[in-house]
Amino acid sequence: MYQIPLAATLTFALAATFSPGPNNVMSASLGVMYGYRRSLPFIVGVTCGFTVVMLVCAAAAALLLGALPAVEPYLKYVGAAYILWLAWTTWAKRAEFGRAVGEKEVPRSHGFPGGFVLQFANPKAIVYGLMMYSTFLVALASKPIPLAVSAVALALLSMTSTSLWAASGMTVRRWLRTDRDRAIIAGVLSLTLVYTAVELSGLPALVGSLIR
Repeated sequence: MYQIPLAATLTFALAATFSPGPNNVMSASLGVMYGYRRSLPFIVGVTCGFTVVMLVCAAAAALLLGALPAVEPYLKYVGAAYILWLAWTTWAKRAEFGRAVGEKEVPRSHGFPGGFVLQFANPKAIVYGLMMYSTFLVALASKPIPLAVSAVALALLSMTSTSLWAASGMTVRRWLRTDRDRAIIAGVLSLTLVYTAVELSGLPALVGSLIR
């Protein structure tokens, strides 16, 4: 029976969810410009849209693995490669940590519809969902209720992330005063993602079996 790698799953979910992305950056920007209360409709829209995207991704992953079980090992490698790419982009964008996005990049008004629709044009959320349900949570492929519960749980984690980014927009900017501060935070997130990619690829287990 396939067991969910709980530690690796949580590590990836936390690192991927709280790292900079369309949802978090826009929430932080709205928090800086309008405050948390006025950003809340957007955050709720993100949460609802994210839930739908996760359910669709879970269904798509289940169909893919059901039709082609042999692709599972390869999906792990693809997932590991994606996480490494995410780690690199997180490090590459370290200079943006704690900085507000300009008005040209973030529309002045975004409510529930804006946050909801954004999820269907958010590659990070879609790839994250497909990878999560085709690798880490593959054990839930034939269990509708656990799948639904996991989708809601991931959406609530996303809501926690966007809420924190929105509520602490100005505070984060004050904390990250130097390039060194931003590099430290980006480095921690990047290394966490690298660790997750290595665990997902199965290399530690392979090396362990070779040593034994």
